[in-house]
Amino acid sequence: MAEAAQILDRLAGDGKIAADWVAGLRAADAGIDAELEACLAKVAGAGPHLPVEQNGNTVIWRAFELPLTQVRVLVLGQDPYPDPARATGLSFSTGPGGDVPDSLANIFQELAVEYPPPKTGDLSSWTKQGVMMLNRALTLPCDKQSQPKRHIRWWSPLAVATMKAIRVEAEARPIAAMLWGVPAHGMRKYLAPEVEVFASSHPSPMSVLRTAGAEPAFRGSDPFGRVNRWFASRHVDPVDWTILD
Repeated sequence: MAEAAQILDRLAGDGKIAADWVAGLRAADAGIDAELEACLAKVAGAGPHLPVEQNGNTVIWRAFELPLTQVRVLVLGQDPYPDPARATGLSFSTGPGGDVPDSLANIFQELAVEYPPPKTGDLSSWTKQGVMMLNRALTLPCDKQSQPKRHIRWWSPLAVATMKAIRVEAEARPIAAMLWGVPAHGMRKYLAPEVEVFASSHPSPMSVLRTAGAEPAFRGSDPFGRVNRWFASRHVDPVDWTILD
């Protein structure tokens, strides 16, 4: 009897993740397939979760549709929005025609320094510029009385392996990472120094005006301009942060 394909092979074969993530993630963590299987079993056993699954988890894996070799900027979030209409598989994005939650409104305020203000919360056009919008946890429990931190813990092996895979990729070309908020800052050790990190407080209303340890407040940090100026210093094309409505 033929041996069953491992989960990363199945995901790539089904088109849920770009094929080059398979080798990249395994090089970063040889046990990642088993860890993912264990994670998914825990998520399934914990009850309904977000994002709402479509066509067998395609939404959950959406950030990994961008090939590893095309990642130019990582925008790292924590977990999906606690709203089925907003949880679309990309960090901070609310999807086509989506509304603009408070954190995203603060992101747009920084974006407006150089770019026209978007009308919706759909950030998917950024992926065409090589921007990977990844949450540390790909799922969130629907039950608001449940413990979302469990999902973050379950998905941690994938988050860490992804950071390490991007760090290896950055040995060959410039890659930047936007880390907003103290939990995201904890991933710096898996990225730096190969990946250039741009850190600040989180854009949420409670944090946007506060510093975060040694990092500046998000408001006024000009993350998009700083990343593009860094790319220019490395003699590569800037990211077009225009959001297409």
